[in-house]
Amino acid sequence: MKSAAIITIGDELLYGSVVDTNAAYIGQRLTETGIEPVCSMTVGDEGTRIGRALEILCRQADAVLVTGGLGPTHDDVTKTVIADAIGQDLVFHPEIMDTVERMFTQRGMVMPESNRIQAYMPRHAEVLDNPVGTAPGFLVRHHDAAVFVMPGVPREMKKMLNEQVLPRLKDQGAGRVILHRWIRTTGIGESNLSQIIGDVIDAAEDVKIASLPQETGVNLRLTAEGRSGEEARRRIEAVESRMVARAGEHIYGVDDDTLEEVVGRLLREAGATVAVAESCTGGLVASRLTDVPGSSDYLLEGIVSYSNAAKMARLEVPVGTIDRHGAVSEETAAAMAQGIRHTSDATYGLSTTGVAGPGGGTPEKPVGLVFLGLASADGVETRRLMLGPDRQVNKTRAALAALNLLRQALTRAAGTNRIPGNRNPQAT
Repeated sequence: MKSAAIITIGDELLYGSVVDTNAAYIGQRLTETGIEPVCSMTVGDEGTRIGRALEILCRQADAVLVTGGLGPTHDDVTKTVIADAIGQDLVFHPEIMDTVERMFTQRGMVMPESNRIQAYMPRHAEVLDNPVGTAPGFLVRHHDAAVFVMPGVPREMKKMLNEQVLPRLKDQGAGRVILHRWIRTTGIGESNLSQIIGDVIDAAEDVKIASLPQETGVNLRLTAEGRSGEEARRRIEAVESRMVARAGEHIYGVDDDTLEEVVGRLLREAGATVAVAESCTGGLVASRLTDVPGSSDYLLEGIVSYSNAAKMARLEVPVGTIDRHGAVSEETAAAMAQGIRHTSDATYGLSTTGVAGPGGGTPEKPVGLVFLGLASADGVETRRLMLGPDRQVNKTRAALAALNLLRQALTRAAGTNRIPGNRNPQAT
């Protein structure tokens, strides 16, 4: 298999002023083409460092893809550095100049003199047209590597990459395809998940598996290579099915799925509705549900009942329940879920109550203690969570746990362990 390296250029990327999305996008598209990304470097707008990065990566990969530094300003030095590195002078291209001037004219603008630099290219470079911007790219060779130089503006880079760079690289893929599958989990830590599926991972000789914990859960990336997409897909699906058999309770979706999207699909498929009563999460559960277009099909209402008085007045929580057990309790969570279901006439009532922190905790009810409630025609179930000291993290994790509680109930009601939205592995 051929290999490729990526260089992204710009001080703004190093300083964090701009997020480097170009490298991620290029890596994904290279993978789809069957070319293995082996290295990615980000350097600032400084000629020596750009030249050094080029020298290093041209000796490590068959192709080097460069973005950034092709503009008309003083800090756009990429073209000059690369021309020096390959021992070629810059040559003026009148046809490029005509194209750039025409773009300014079409916008009713006069082209600044500084844009003339964009019509210069290394003498033996192959020009890559830029139909959506003023900075054309180019292709040269250095050592044994093909060097593709593209603008740093993501919209311009993507069009040039897809229409001009990847077609030139496609034949170098040697007929190999790399596919990825993301498996999304929630409600389980990385070490516990590893205990459940560790032997599946150990036995997956033809599939690489990476575990990527995040605040929202642990994501598993399955990667397989094959002579065809079907061959790679079969390898991934064999491992995926074993993972679902072991850890299906914690797997809510795949690839680009979000938990709220999956819950929405399950509610819609069941013809069911939900109403939400929140305390410690402050409306975050309802917010996540309404992030999904069309959520009005199944979300009836949401109430943030932060005070005890609101819990009693809006959700019919009995005074005695709060007096005996407190607002943060299994009993109150259950009563909140039952109350919102009754007052809204929803299929499911979902509730959260807890101590988000950083203050307000007691030895009996410390910061991070959260109770969830889910009421349905079958009764009410509750969950007790012991989270951490960080308020924002607690709110996020409690909201996700509440959605997952609803997901699990919907999955049981449907009598299936399938993952909603389960699709073919994608070259991502």
